[in-house]
Amino acid sequence: MMTSLVFRILDAHVIHGRADEIAISDERGTTSYAELLHESASIGAGLHHMGIEAGTFVTVDLPPGRDLVVTVLAMARIGAIPADSADFRLVGTPPVLHAPATEVAWDLLVKAGRVEPHPAPADDPDGYEELMRAAFGDILEVLEAGRTIG
Repeated sequence: MMTSLVFRILDAHVIHGRADEIAISDERGTTSYAELLHESASIGAGLHHMGIEAGTFVTVDLPPGRDLVVTVLAMARIGAIPADSADFRLVGTPPVLHAPATEVAWDLLVKAGRVEPHPAPADDPDGYEELMRAAFGDILEVLEAGRTIG
């Protein structure tokens, strides 16, 4: 049985018939739960290709909005840990991944990840959900309740 945070917050909504309901509504338009799942799984895979895996610390310095939501869900898919200071940093609008010895634009992360989007883990390591809720509780609570961010 899948019990991971990201599975319960996103994948389960899609599986249980809410795929076309709106997850995000902002100045850039709307995004359904299915679209959000696909985009966050693609970014998760792109981040993974860049060396970010479960337990890797990532600094997220993004303004509130769509890109932050996708980043949070992508991190949860791969088990990345939010940190104030880390070798991997996501910053700017549109986001850019600053990694050791390189920088990668958001659109390249999406393209790289679409080849094989990252699945949700079956479960999370002990304490992981608490870390994510402490850092991004407002985002997670809205999506968990099946509401719209925006």
